Amino acid sequence: MFTGLPLALHPPNPAIRLRRARLTDADALHQTCWPERSFGPVYQLLSRANQYFGAGRGAGFVLLSEDENPIGFGQFTLWPTCAEISDLIVAETYRGQGRGTALIQHIAQEARRIGATTLEIGAALDNPRALALYHRLGFTDSHVVHLLNGIESVQYLRLTING
Repeated sequence: MFTGLPLALHPPNPAIRLRRARLTDADALHQTCWPERSFGPVYQLLSRANQYFGAGRGAGFVLLSEDENPIGFGQFTLWPTCAEISDLIVAETYRGQGRGTALIQHIAQEARRIGATTLEIGAALDNPRALALYHRLGFTDSHVVHLLNGIESVQYLRLTING
């Protein structure tokens, strides 16, 4: 049925629960995903995701645990036909269970729905686990950006999703 289709474009596992992010998720995401950050930037991240949703230019989504608590987050922003996935995170104790895959698959579906033709995602070169996930999902290397005066290098990857 999905032969030849990159894994990122398959429907997400329906057993993995997710929904659109809400501002009220900020505290839980702060505690489970970004405890090293202060609360303000987490709240601003969700606020920006909701603004993009309202403008039809993207959205943020949360992964939910079995007891409906936020345990992960990811968002995309449409620039004008390329959807950039950013701020993707799954709480450490929930990694390796297909949740990141489901989140990216859901983002890909939503990005296609609003007209994106390409998905782009970046990962630090010193994060081989993320890079392996993105390659497994069908993304291919696009370009490297050196940040912070060369202290951090980010590999950007792309996937055609429409057209």
